[in-house]
Amino acid sequence: MAGRDEIFDVYSSAKRQIGTLLGISPDRVAFLAHASEGLNQAVAAVDWRSGDNAVVADIEFPSLRFPLSRLRDLGVEVRTIRSRNHYVSNDDIATAVDSRTRLLLVSHVSYLTGQRLNLARCAEIARSHGAWLAVDATHSLGVAPVDAELCDFVVSACYKWLLATHGVGIFAYNPARVGVITPNIVGWHSVAERAGAANPLTVDLHTDAARFEAGNPSLLSLFVLDNALRVLSPFAPQICLDHTLSLGDALIAGLKNRGLNVITPTPESERAGNVCFLAEDTAGIAARLAMRDVLVWGSEGRVRVSMHLYNDAADISQFFAALDALNHPP
Repeated sequence: MAGRDEIFDVYSSAKRQIGTLLGISPDRVAFLAHASEGLNQAVAAVDWRSGDNAVVADIEFPSLRFPLSRLRDLGVEVRTIRSRNHYVSNDDIATAVDSRTRLLLVSHVSYLTGQRLNLARCAEIARSHGAWLAVDATHSLGVAPVDAELCDFVVSACYKWLLATHGVGIFAYNPARVGVITPNIVGWHSVAERAGAANPLTVDLHTDAARFEAGNPSLLSLFVLDNALRVLSPFAPQICLDHTLSLGDALIAGLKNRGLNVITPTPESERAGNVCFLAEDTAGIAARLAMRDVLVWGSEGRVRVSMHLYNDAADISQFFAALDALNHPP
């Protein structure tokens, strides 16, 4: 039993550290199974009415788009922002949102292109029409500042820039904006107090984000996350971002010099740790680079190269040496 208490000390520690990263109180943070669960909760939190609409970009990650598909049965319009040359503009977002928009869903940093959106501008667009803003920070949290106060909902996976593993996802919300939300799944962990046999169906939910945790989160995954957050904690998010942007400058320049079509925006204000370029046989490129000890992600017609604190200029050089060897084998 003493060990169980220590396990939940780690649970609390991880929540405090995530709250610090997001700039919010840890009681606004819940640990769910994955970011997709949090996005479904954000969609379910809206009291949808026929004639309402939700707004999402056409190149968003499926977990932002798919929960909206069910809304059509309620008479809700799902408005899709059409990207232009793999780019989503603030102007197009603003055009899509109107007085019947209830939810705007965006990724802070695109999994597909590496574009980083201006969250302050997205929040301004949503709030000017009374809509809520749901943000997937999976490709920014841990490598770039994420101001959760700008978001009504924010989710993130933990196995990317947070250096942890699969098994736990982050869900946070802004109660001052969205009010009291009833979770769409409840369990023993959701309640602050059990009524007992006299009132077996009484559900007294936690007043904080723990109400969204129906059962124990993946506690082993939280040990990994808590440790990873301690590794990251000496480095302010802006320091991480500045470092990766500097590496990204060299990466973009080298890719363009080789005639490759880089779809990540060049301005530093519009990217973070991902740089992506178009290619054929992207999975094959990733596999052949891996044989040269260079790890990238290749799918959906693009190769994604990612940089973090542990990378340096030597890694950029190794990447280009390996890439050039694919095109000009000895």
